Amino acid sequence: MAVRWLLLAVLFAVLAAFLALNGLSASSGCNGDVVGFVAPTLVKVISDGVAKSGLSARGLLSIGAVEGLRRMQQGVVPDLYGSVDVELLKEVERLGPRQVFVLGRFGMGLVCRTPLSSPEELVFSKVAVADPNKAPIGYRALAAAWLMKKEGFVDLVSRFERLGVRYVETGRGVNITVPAVLSPSGDVQVASSLDAAWSMLEVGAVDCTFVHTPFVLGRFDRLEEVGRSSVWTVYRGVHGRLTYYVYFFNGVLSFLDDPSYEIYVILGQQAVRVVRFEAFVASFSERGDCVIEALREMDLSSYGFLR
Repeated sequence: MAVRWLLLAVLFAVLAAFLALNGLSASSGCNGDVVGFVAPTLVKVISDGVAKSGLSARGLLSIGAVEGLRRMQQGVVPDLYGSVDVELLKEVERLGPRQVFVLGRFGMGLVCRTPLSSPEELVFSKVAVADPNKAPIGYRALAAAWLMKKEGFVDLVSRFERLGVRYVETGRGVNITVPAVLSPSGDVQVASSLDAAWSMLEVGAVDCTFVHTPFVLGRFDRLEEVGRSSVWTVYRGVHGRLTYYVYFFNGVLSFLDDPSYEIYVILGQQAVRVVRFEAFVASFSERGDCVIEALREMDLSSYGFLR
């Protein structure tokens, strides 16, 4: 009997040593499917983090960060939540996450099917925008339109006003009120998410759509710089045998830093101040913790994030 217990003790010691060498423990929760509400922009980096942690990404749902937050506020709490807008962090923290990890800052831009020689040509382009009530990239696009007009580049504000959006300038910036339902117009199509807006671009239903840097880098293996101006830096890339033109904004339009203007977006009863682009991930379970620990060890700059 003593020999049997000795053999079992040796077996458990060997198993514990093996697990430790692989960054696990006998009670590790790093197994199974991760359930996650993940902004489309973050799907690539979080999927890679899930794979690195040894978990399965089959439970990840690509969903607008605003819509994902509302589901959690209604009691549907996943293992992991990923948002591209740091202004939502306070609301997420009220839900009591186990930990939060900031991935970094990133920029905003446009992707178009045909080249633009200047921002003024956007007035002749059909544009897709993600629904601001579901996806932060949507209300960022509304804010970018106001900034473009304010800086004297091009007036796209009137196009969004035809959707029912209302812009009211203040002494320090602007308040942008978004209706609960936006009706598409001839020159602006409304998509349920950034993924859906991208699909509209792929099939040729629109000419351009607003995007984030990580979202673009997740779809193009290589981008070639083909132009530069004070407004944007232009790249050309191929995706699905089609050539696209990517316009990464410079300066205040990039949202790499907090804008000097006070820009508030009113969504129902909630007023959100638009600040810099900064993505974060929140964990609500041991599986979520495993993914965050994997993300901490990754080179996030390769996904377009600045630390």
